[in-house]
Amino acid sequence: MAMSCSSERMQTRQRGTRINALPSHLIEKVVLTVGGNSSIDAFKCRLVCKLFRDSVTSDAIYKIIDTNRLWFRRPFSIRQYEVISRCRMLKNPHILFTDGMYFTLGEEIAGKQLLQNAADQGQLDAIFVLGMMLMAEGI
Repeated sequence: MAMSCSSERMQTRQRGTRINALPSHLIEKVVLTVGGNSSIDAFKCRLVCKLFRDSVTSDAIYKIIDTNRLWFRRPFSIRQYEVISRCRMLKNPHILFTDGMYFTLGEEIAGKQLLQNAADQGQLDAIFVLGMMLMAEGI
């Protein structure tokens, strides 16, 4: 009797749906949802399985990831620099905002343009800072 129960469990496991059966766009959507809420969890998804690892390395996650929640110490490691440069290349609004804030210290025109690009993509901090800057200038 114990043998039949054990074999029933094994049959149920074998008949169960596998993650490989899910379409890749659905897995990518799950990873994007996780990445939108927590950037650290998005990178931890790489440890789950190969499908999640491939989804994390896609460009879509680097476009939306909130880099403000990542703890990067200077000097950056090579991996951290790769994450930041890839986000910068894909015009991540959080990176545009951060770069815009640094540029306003030295190059005001370039900084405002980066803040404008981030604000156009809906980055709330960039909208606020750019609005304050324009109000201070009297525009």
